[in-house]
Amino acid sequence: MTHEADLPGVSGLDAEEPERFVTQGRLAEIGEQNMLFSSSRRAVFVLNDTAAAIWRWLESGMSPSAMVAEFTSLGVEGQEGRRHVEAALEGWERLGLIRPVLRRAATLNESQLRQRIAVFGHTFEIIYPAAVTHAADVFRHLEAETEASGQVTYEMLEHRGRVHLYRDREFLSSCCHEEVPTVLKGEILTEIMEHADYELALHGASLLRGDRILLLCGAPGAGKTTLSLALLGAGFGFAGDDVMLLDAGGRGTGLPFAPAVKAGAWPLLSEVVPGLASAPIYRRPDRRRVRYPLPRAVVAQDPRSVGWLVLLSRGDGPAALEPIDPASAIQGVLDGAFALDGELTPVGFDALAHAIREAEIYRLTYSRLDEAVALLDEACR
Repeated sequence: MTHEADLPGVSGLDAEEPERFVTQGRLAEIGEQNMLFSSSRRAVFVLNDTAAAIWRWLESGMSPSAMVAEFTSLGVEGQEGRRHVEAALEGWERLGLIRPVLRRAATLNESQLRQRIAVFGHTFEIIYPAAVTHAADVFRHLEAETEASGQVTYEMLEHRGRVHLYRDREFLSSCCHEEVPTVLKGEILTEIMEHADYELALHGASLLRGDRILLLCGAPGAGKTTLSLALLGAGFGFAGDDVMLLDAGGRGTGLPFAPAVKAGAWPLLSEVVPGLASAPIYRRPDRRRVRYPLPRAVVAQDPRSVGWLVLLSRGDGPAALEPIDPASAIQGVLDGAFALDGELTPVGFDALAHAIREAEIYRLTYSRLDEAVALLDEACR
């Protein structure tokens, strides 16, 4: 058996064990070896005859308890058969080779949490299992009271230390507990990108001064999230941390998800973001540690004109805010833009041109956060 019988974290077969699993691989007998191929992992696993039997039982829809009974009928002592099944299921689920089937329950049990949020005119219902109800805090500022037409439901099933995410009861992905907010945010963003009415999506942080947007763009590591959170202390409103959607007239609407603050920025923001030091630590799928402080001064999700567009660049020396030409601004923004079909359409370009035509455009080079905030505070008056 390729998966050891003494793997840690085995929860045991009990009343909470799912009745069925879906397999995510293909088993073939070649020569005298049982080979299990996983397309998602691009890997082949060699199973002994016991493991191969368990896999075939899974494919037939047999429940874990029925597998133990099958072992007993074959003369295998009950506890030994149970250990074989537990070790195989735990190992395969951890590797993403199987996933439990979501049970259909008429009502939530008392340990689950239901949350409804609204983003860019779309509503989402999220059902959290007891083990990850804390993740709901990351979306608390987006909560909505009423259901809207076309509502999408995300439901999570926690099993053996993994969380399995479903959209309208169709499986999407699996992750560990620490990754739930990041994975869920990504799925909701994908849903909006695929079904919302807009012309162009821009990668950047959007803030509000008066009734106009300050859009901060830049390469990864330029400090968009850190600078945008620092600007909230200077009286700016929060419109969005990561994505802004442009309509045909060049007006923008930020998607106000809680910003993901990487570990390197925690010391810089500890004094300007209340509660950051005590916020839960989560992980992105790339294992980077992040905190999700709820943004202050969240503005209504309405389209507004872009008043200022700033390309960020890290550098040494005093901070400098310099005007740039429209062509440089467009190229800098397009480096982080994405459209529905993967390419910029003429209508999308027109929307961007409208936005930049109305905006003051700059390049901000800085190393010190306080200097950058002071320059932008002055420029956006």
